[in-house]
Amino acid sequence: MREVVVVGAGLAGVRAGEALRAGGFTGALTVVSEEAELPYDRPPLTKQLVAGTLTEADIRLAGAEDFGARWVRGTAAVGLDRERRRVRLADGAELPYDGLVVATGARAREWPGEVPAGVLTVRGLDDVRALRAAVDGGAREVVVVGAGFVGVELASSLVGLGLGVRVTLVEPFGRPLRVLGGTVPDVVADAAGRAGVVLRLGAGVTGFRAERGRVAGVELADGGVLPAALVVVAIGMVPATGWLLGSGLALPAGRVHCDERLFARAAGVAVAPDPRIVVAGDVARCDAVRSADGPVALEHWSNAAAQGELAGRNLLAGPAGAEPYVHVPSFWTSAFGLRIKSVGLPGSGDRVVVEEGEPGSEKVVEAHYRDGRLVGAVSVNLGKRLAGYARRLQAERELPAAGAEVAG
Repeated sequence: MREVVVVGAGLAGVRAGEALRAGGFTGALTVVSEEAELPYDRPPLTKQLVAGTLTEADIRLAGAEDFGARWVRGTAAVGLDRERRRVRLADGAELPYDGLVVATGARAREWPGEVPAGVLTVRGLDDVRALRAAVDGGAREVVVVGAGFVGVELASSLVGLGLGVRVTLVEPFGRPLRVLGGTVPDVVADAAGRAGVVLRLGAGVTGFRAERGRVAGVELADGGVLPAALVVVAIGMVPATGWLLGSGLALPAGRVHCDERLFARAAGVAVAPDPRIVVAGDVARCDAVRSADGPVALEHWSNAAAQGELAGRNLLAGPAGAEPYVHVPSFWTSAFGLRIKSVGLPGSGDRVVVEEGEPGSEKVVEAHYRDGRLVGAVSVNLGKRLAGYARRLQAERELPAAGAEVAG
């Protein structure tokens, strides 16, 4: 290969670029980033960056510009011509490639309809800047819609600022972090309440009220209205694959389908994977991590790092010399004084067993089993205990799940 293009400058894309150079690739390497920013780590955005315990400089990806790439910043990829091997950019330029890494990640899912000023999503640095500007400018009534990982982390960070911010966390499906299963969501809910967050669990949101063009309230399905000077919509992520429509790649559920060695699958049952295109990170739907219903998409930091590195190596090796992806998913978050860790795919089993601590306590380990087989484990403030579960999952090398998608 003489020319490799990496589309996406998040963790997966950077790790792929590093792996290409470490593997001996000396040709032209171009990294395309829709953001004008230097590459940065996303997990701290909703935690330490909002809380002010880390600065923007602190979350830059170390070494991201040390692997000799040409960077194209502030310009999105808008199309892919696989026959001509060209990536088309928003400014009309085209980038030729012999090898391509697709690592465009995901975008925050926006509210389905028009929203007034003061209704935000949080996915990147600009979003955090807007959020902090609103709070620093006096917004004190904040409603967070959605109690997944992003919503819970933001609620924790905002209520802990010491600025008198009053946070209401709305979750229409009943429990925060419900994907973790077991008693952990209840532990999180209790801790949030003690921290001063108002929980509206099981409450649906129908829209927003505005005054003079700016949000003033959140309308609930039961007819109630929550006062709000600022609203954060945290209702999930959408894979950033619009630029691949019409490329002929398989895009189940909007993600790029790739085989066990991360090569992108073309649409069509009998079509072989494209040997010039690998996929990594949140945008991937990989055959190596499967459920009874098919591949499972993962939105973990550890998954992006591991897939990015392997994608770079396998692109160099080619399909014949490529290695399968065997990484065990792992995740951690912190909120309301709790440090929560998981391995495998918790919440995907048919039985949860408390194996250390007491159910509903702030020191607990819960193992998740399916048909008697370990599929995942979750800990609260006992993270070191998960090493043994990770080894067991790695030994089995196969992680059955029930279509779970976990962010982080």
